[in-house]
Amino acid sequence: MADIIMPKMGDAMTEGKVVRWYKKAGDVVKKGEPLLEIETDKVNLDLEAEQDGSLGDVMAEAGQMVEVGGALATILGAGEKPSARVAPAPSPAAAETQTPARRAIDKKDSIKKSTGDYADSIDMKAPRIDRTAATTAVSPAPPPGDGARRRSSPLARKMARELGVTLEQVQGSGPGGRIVASDIKNYRPASPAEQKAKAPSLPPIEKLETKEIPLSAMRRTIAKRLAESTGPIPHFYLTADYDVTHLLSLREQLNEIEGIKTSVNDFIVRAAALALRHHPSVNASWGDEAITQHGEIHIGIAVSTPEGLITPVVRNADEKSIAEISSEVRSLADKAKNRKLTPNDYQGSTFTISNLGAWGIEEFTAIINPPNVAILAIGAASAQPVVIDRQVVIRDRMKVTMSCDHRVVDGSLGAEYLRTLRSYLEQPLRLIL
Repeated sequence: MADIIMPKMGDAMTEGKVVRWYKKAGDVVKKGEPLLEIETDKVNLDLEAEQDGSLGDVMAEAGQMVEVGGALATILGAGEKPSARVAPAPSPAAAETQTPARRAIDKKDSIKKSTGDYADSIDMKAPRIDRTAATTAVSPAPPPGDGARRRSSPLARKMARELGVTLEQVQGSGPGGRIVASDIKNYRPASPAEQKAKAPSLPPIEKLETKEIPLSAMRRTIAKRLAESTGPIPHFYLTADYDVTHLLSLREQLNEIEGIKTSVNDFIVRAAALALRHHPSVNASWGDEAITQHGEIHIGIAVSTPEGLITPVVRNADEKSIAEISSEVRSLADKAKNRKLTPNDYQGSTFTISNLGAWGIEEFTAIINPPNVAILAIGAASAQPVVIDRQVVIRDRMKVTMSCDHRVVDGSLGAEYLRTLRSYLEQPLRLIL
C-alpha cells in the first residue's frame, strides 16, 4: 500500500486544493497515470500514480483543501484491501472561506459522489448548484472566450505550445467548449488585414448579483505578498520618456527578415537585463542583515491570469537573444494561463517588468515584487509630435516608470539605471550586436 500525499511545490506553499479526481475508489491504475488534479497558489498540476495497483481509500474529495504532506488517497497492491481511514479535516483557511450555503452544497455534492450520481470525470470549475437552496452559491463557469481559464486536453495544450498558438484564440469543439487537438490543428489565425478591419468591441455585459467568491490559493498569496511590499518597502518612483522610433522599426525588420514574431516587450526584457550589468546594485535583494547583489540576472515578467498576476522568470536574460527571449516568454505565458508553471518557472527573479502597453495604458506605477528592489512599469508606445532641432516632427514615444526600494536604490542610482536603459532602447542596435 502506498500513500498519495499533497506535495510541496514551493517554499511558501502550506496547502493545496483537490480540483478533481480522474479515478474513483476501486479503479485499476498504472504507474505514471494521472490520478487527480490539484491547485496550488501558483499552478494546477496532475498527480501521477507511483506504482501499479488499484485506487484504495480516497481521503480528500474534490474541492477540499489539504495541508502539505496530508494524505489524499492510497494505492493498493495485488491482494491488498482498503482499510477504514478518516478523511482529513479541511484546513483552517478553507473553513474560514466556506459560507453555510457553500458547506451545504459541498455536503450535497459529497453524498452524490459517494452514491455514484456523478460521472467519473467531474468538472469542479462548473458545479451544479441549486440556486433556490442558497443565494450565495458560486456561479456557473462562464462560456469560452469571456476571460475564464480555457478547458483543454493535454494533447491540445502540447500542440498549442509547439505551434505557438494561444488557447484564448481557439474555439473549442469538445464537451462544454473544451479545446481538443483537432481544434489546434485546424486553427487559422486572422490575417493582418482582418485583424486591422475588426472593430474593437466591448466586453459582454454580465448580470449583477450579490455573491461571495471563495479566495483561491493564488489570490491569497497575491494579497499576502502585496501587503509585504506596500507596507514594509519604502517605494519611490522615477519616470522617463523614451524615443522608441528606431526600436519599432528594428522590430518590424527583424520580424520580416527572420520570419519570427517578437513583441516590444521582448526588446525591453533584453534591454533591462543588459542595463543591469552596468548597475549591479539594482540587481539586488534586501535582507535584515545584508543587501545581496546577485551574480545572475533573472527577469520576472508579470502575466495576467483569470485569478491574478503571476511573474514567470526568464533566467539569465542578459545572455539570451531577442528571439530566444520571445520564444521563452510566449511559452511561460501560455503555461501561466493554463496553471502549468513549475516552481522553477516563477521563483528566483532578481528584477521585474510589468507591461500594460497592450491595454493602451500610457503610464502607471507598479508595486515592487519582493525580494526585488525595483520594478519597471511599461506604458504604450504612441506617435507624438516632438521638437528636434527646433522642428516639430512625429516620433514614437514610450513612458517607463521605475518603482524603487529606497532602502537599496536611491534617486541617483535609479536615475543612472534609467539613463543606461535609454541608451539601449533609443539605440536598439546595441541589443543585437
